[in-house]
Amino acid sequence: MIVNIRDAFESLKNAIAVFNTEWVKHVVYAEVFETPLNKNGLAPKIISVTALTDGDAILKSVDAFQTLYFQPNQHPATAFRLSGWIGLSQDLSAEIAIVNQHKDALKALIHSIPEKERNRWTRQALPNVSLLQCYRHLVQWSPAPECVYFSWAGATPSSVHVSKEKVHAQLNRALANIPEQFTAEEWQVIIDLQRQQLDQVPVETPLIYRWFKSPHPRIMAYNKGQTTNAGRIVPANLPVFVVLEDNQKPKVYGLSNFDMKDHIRETPRSDSALLSPVIESLGLYAQIGAPAKKYVPPISGENQSATSRNSGTKNAIEEE
Repeated sequence: MIVNIRDAFESLKNAIAVFNTEWVKHVVYAEVFETPLNKNGLAPKIISVTALTDGDAILKSVDAFQTLYFQPNQHPATAFRLSGWIGLSQDLSAEIAIVNQHKDALKALIHSIPEKERNRWTRQALPNVSLLQCYRHLVQWSPAPECVYFSWAGATPSSVHVSKEKVHAQLNRALANIPEQFTAEEWQVIIDLQRQQLDQVPVETPLIYRWFKSPHPRIMAYNKGQTTNAGRIVPANLPVFVVLEDNQKPKVYGLSNFDMKDHIRETPRSDSALLSPVIESLGLYAQIGAPAKKYVPPISGENQSATSRNSGTKNAIEEE
């Protein structure tokens, strides 16, 4: 299996290399927006953006498409991204489909491994490779939309059900990972307190991890008079290709700096009253109201970021 995974990965790299030699021949205009790498895994409150155009944007895009490994100082819970758009004089849907097929083949192969063994196999086969960066599809819009609009999705909440047994297991593992700011005795007290808080929840009460996803950029294609955005909003993780007619560029609203204070909800979510904090530093809540559908405790899987959140910080959870 390790050989098969490595072969699929090499095939993907080769397909990207071939594609990079092709699309640069047809560029009419290119614009990308650089953002800093996330080095600590925390959801940032401020993100600065640097805009690049023409030759600089093309070079950055070539590098971005083939950036499949974690970069120096990049936190492993985060992903590299380069937002932007590339205007083309020729439709490259066939060439893009070939690259995406290689991406899907690698993903299908890795997902054929049982979930419990998947991480171990992929770490051995592809050390320091970011699978999230490998799986990202290339996107092309043809014909060009009238308007291209970049924006930020910030402070987006996400949640997952978890069993009490899974939380206890995570607390046990966390006990061995003492943060630098605590002594072993202090950390033991914290973990014991969290265990007590967990044990106070009735066994029949569902438990939910809730966290905020890291801010991430989006790109939207818009035409005058359109009634829906379905299929026209995609994550701006890689530059999007736009086929231009007569070299006519769309109106572009570029990506601006991110500031969390502009994305804070003024009113609470409608389901917030249904949740009661259990271990707030972990983002663990009890669902005290009736769930929308019947609750089924998870059989396997867990919130991977919970242990590191034991230090009292919130992890940045990347969204594609």
